[in-house]
Amino acid sequence: MRKAIIIILALVMALSILPVSFACYSGGWGHWHRFWKPRQPITYCCQNYCNVTFTSVTADDNELTFTEPKDVGETTAVIKDCGKKLVITINGAYPGYQGIVDFCIKNTGTMAATITGITTNYPDPYYLQIDLTGEVQEGTVITQCSTKCGQLVIGGIPQTKDAQNRTFTFDITIDYDCTCTPPGDCETAYAYGCSCCHHYATCFSFYNFSNWGWTNGPLPHGDYTFKIYTGAAQCDISKGTKVGYLTINYHCSTAVVTYHMYYGHKMDETHLYVGNDPLPTKNGSYTVSPGQFPLSHDLNNTSTDSYVVKGLSGAIYVVAHAVVCD
Repeated sequence: MRKAIIIILALVMALSILPVSFACYSGGWGHWHRFWKPRQPITYCCQNYCNVTFTSVTADDNELTFTEPKDVGETTAVIKDCGKKLVITINGAYPGYQGIVDFCIKNTGTMAATITGITTNYPDPYYLQIDLTGEVQEGTVITQCSTKCGQLVIGGIPQTKDAQNRTFTFDITIDYDCTCTPPGDCETAYAYGCSCCHHYATCFSFYNFSNWGWTNGPLPHGDYTFKIYTGAAQCDISKGTKVGYLTINYHCSTAVVTYHMYYGHKMDETHLYVGNDPLPTKNGSYTVSPGQFPLSHDLNNTSTDSYVVKGLSGAIYVVAHAVVCD
């Protein structure tokens, strides 16, 4: 027995001087891979990732216009490699011809992806110019589970004889970056009042404030649903991310205002103003500081929050702010 104990101690001491790594934690206790395995490099496998794939595509061109009706060239596009690339073919190309490809992409990962550009495998860029337009452009951020749509405009066929009736076939991939960041990052968010054919939102800059955000109104009695955005700098919703929606039910003298977060987003705070003036006031002057709004709730990772505001009359304005965390 004593001899066995000595052998075990000797083995433990020998293992302790070897280069050891706890590599690739896959989530949950008891799932360490290569546990106590010597001579392995130290690697941490982040569970967060972004994965952007094409979900739909259609192709057209600039022919059959009122100014120059033609039907010579043809552009087609298909999705390949499980959504990772588009294969585009242009037949019958000629100078002035443009292929137009409309597509949508989705981030099926667990974190936001930032579009950095496009890559094509066409070997001679002299013949092609490819512009990326629409919602998907360099710098566009696509959050988890969201979809954005863009357009590829393919032209630049040179005025040379060998460019006539050319066939071009090439692949397009979307380039993107994602950064492994810890959960719990929080951002400010505001409700944006645009419903059906009515636009109710006025940016704070209209009232000479540098902060972004909106007052929504005037709103007569009725029911409203507005989107909630984070990151919409300069009140540009194309820069922002839809994280939820706001419902306003205004009847008689009472308004019920409710915040709803989309899946994956929670609220830590909400601040609300409802009144007949466009903005809340502090010491007789307008303010857009959420901490000075008359109504507020401290929350703890809540997906919904509601206010009941009584004693109202006439058309009202609503400024709805939230601190939203992933």
